[in-house]
Amino acid sequence: MKNFQCHLTIIVLFLVSFTHQGTAQDESLFDVSYDVQRVYQPLAISRTQLVEAKTVQDLNEHYKEVWIKEYLSVEVVTLINDESQKVVGKNGKLNDAQLNNLTMADPGSEISVNVRYIPNNDLKRNDIKEINFSFTVDPEKKASYIGGIEKMQNYIKEKATDRISDDRFQQYHLSAVKFTIDEEGHIADAHVLESSKDEKVDEILLETVCNMDQWEPAKYSNGMKVKQQFVLTAGDLNSCVINLLGIRR
Repeated sequence: MKNFQCHLTIIVLFLVSFTHQGTAQDESLFDVSYDVQRVYQPLAISRTQLVEAKTVQDLNEHYKEVWIKEYLSVEVVTLINDESQKVVGKNGKLNDAQLNNLTMADPGSEISVNVRYIPNNDLKRNDIKEINFSFTVDPEKKASYIGGIEKMQNYIKEKATDRISDDRFQQYHLSAVKFTIDEEGHIADAHVLESSKDEKVDEILLETVCNMDQWEPAKYSNGMKVKQQFVLTAGDLNSCVINLLGIRR
């Protein structure tokens, strides 16, 4: 009986050890990557999307026509030559005046849409509701690293990747340094958005961003230059943090 218990204990210990090793091996199987990506505004559309828009839903992908039982008014507010312009429509289809003001809106300005409606439900008391949202139109030319992506990747490899050991990162962990490219193409407001929990790593990543060469700033078709935000990420791109950065993969 004692021999049987002894053998059973050995088997259990072996299985626990094997499982632990397998888990440890699985946890080590992830790619450490370094990348620079643009940070997008919560609600922004391209110039092409604006020009092709026909309905309120075309201006906001999160807006749903099925919410509406009856429209009372749809107000579109734009800034044209620095003056606020408001056009009211009757339903979710944008009228000619609204469409004209949308295309004439000052580059980089915020456009607001205010919808008053009766909700699509079966409640006995169906009160009037409002949906309000604002959006911007992306510049036709986004900010870009002078010399191209390959040159930037080589710079990041030299200044960050080659100086940071992969074992400094854990699975599902991502470090991020957020920064702005201003109207002159200079780096501004660089800061650690998500820490690696290693001061030396954070220091290297922040230094890498701050010492970058000048960029070409973002620009609208009329030549107006605007700020644009980016983020340098390092670590495991499978981290849930990636969903909080405002980037598009």
